[in-house]
Amino acid sequence: MKRLFQCGLLLAAIIFGLAFHLTAQSSQMTIYLNDGAERTYFMTPSDRVYFEDNEVLVVETTVTMRSDRYNLADIRKITCAEAVGVQEDSEASPILSPNPVHDTFILRNLNGEETVRIYALDGRLMKSMEVTSEQHIDISDLPIGLYLVKTEHQTLKMIKL
Repeated sequence: MKRLFQCGLLLAAIIFGLAFHLTAQSSQMTIYLNDGAERTYFMTPSDRVYFEDNEVLVVETTVTMRSDRYNLADIRKITCAEAVGVQEDSEASPILSPNPVHDTFILRNLNGEETVRIYALDGRLMKSMEVTSEQHIDISDLPIGLYLVKTEHQTLKMIKL
């Protein structure tokens, strides 16, 4: 059960990291601890959230120049929210939807037909294809994991479930 909880927190942190890669100037993350305490962070794009040894959540903020560490067993819940009034510029850059992905996804806002390459995190090219905006891209043959989707002008992060 503890391992399942840790995997869930890891997935939440990955999704949290993807959510904060938007053009927002700041976002809010709150960590709820088992002892009832709450820790709220106002995150900027240069801040980092990551795991050490799959047992410790690390939050590094550049504004306060702090690095806080939390044992996963002490965390009850993590919530994330974008800053109010900040929107992503959806017309300027491609959008990958849905993310996380099960079998297929769509890239929106492509300029005509573009070459799309999907890489594993270790740099291996997993797929390469020519696609147009709104075209369904099948990745059912790829294993579960994290991938980088590279268009002609941008690299996007993708989670395959």
